[in-house]
Amino acid sequence: MAASNSPTLISSEKTVSATGEAEALAAAQRVKSLTVIAKTGNTNNVYVGGSDVATTTNDGLAPGDALDIPAINWIDLADVYIDVDTNGEGVDFYAIKA
Repeated sequence: MAASNSPTLISSEKTVSATGEAEALAAAQRVKSLTVIAKTGNTNNVYVGGSDVATTTNDGLAPGDALDIPAINWIDLADVYIDVDTNGEGVDFYAIKA
């Protein structure tokens, strides 16, 4: 039986309906760490950032690339956004619940 104060792993995915329309990774939830992985089936890049992220913000993640985001205190999943080069593509993500 797990201790009540043991870390909880969250795993999920997020796709973006339309290019140029950045979407939050998930609903508000605080996490201690976050790993975002561009889906291997993507044909183009995924861009990770704040609410203003766009396909011109950074070089993006190629299919299969991962980005680890450690937190000093916590990260809110609702504050992490993604945008895509191709409609319907996205990411998988893993986090440790804060």
